[in-house]
Amino acid sequence: MAVRPTSPRTRIARLRFPLRGRRVDLVIPVPPHVRSFVALLNDPSVARWTLHVPHPYLTRDGQKWVRHATAGRRSGRWLGLTVVRRSDGAVLGGVGLHDLETGRTRAEVGYWLGREYRGQGYATEAVDLLVRTGFRRLGLHRIEARVFPGNAASRALARRCGFRYEGRMRDEVQKDGCWRSTLLFARIASDPPPRR
Repeated sequence: MAVRPTSPRTRIARLRFPLRGRRVDLVIPVPPHVRSFVALLNDPSVARWTLHVPHPYLTRDGQKWVRHATAGRRSGRWLGLTVVRRSDGAVLGGVGLHDLETGRTRAEVGYWLGREYRGQGYATEAVDLLVRTGFRRLGLHRIEARVFPGNAASRALARRCGFRYEGRMRDEVQKDGCWRSTLLFARIASDPPPRR
């Protein structure tokens, strides 16, 4: 189904939440999620592999993120969502589409999952659900994922979700005062769906 040329803000406003997967739902972040964010994001392994997650992660960081996600969704600049397990409503992590701008048909996907929920397919399902929504409902043509070279799990997740490796971007971002390279993966709307 072709998406009419409208602004990202309008397209996001038309989405109905939750976005429902087989085992996970993607929901709008709300203040009651903050306690879970703090518990999950205080694991140093999350901050190590993400660009903007501080460590230690405090309640005020979670509150700020909920406000930021709300503002981003309303402006149409990005779509940040909480990953929850449908069976019990547990907060598992977060996913988002960033750099959504009027006149552009590309975005970047970001994702994180709490340590105890990794290796069970939840992140793959959440990212795949968000990417499909980006192509089908938001009219995106290209979605990119940037991964730190040492993050083997994230590289594998990108490949499972149909992303193709496109190259190493030298000294692309600064983290903790140091320049870091990233690996660029991308998926195009016309690419075949991933095989699992």
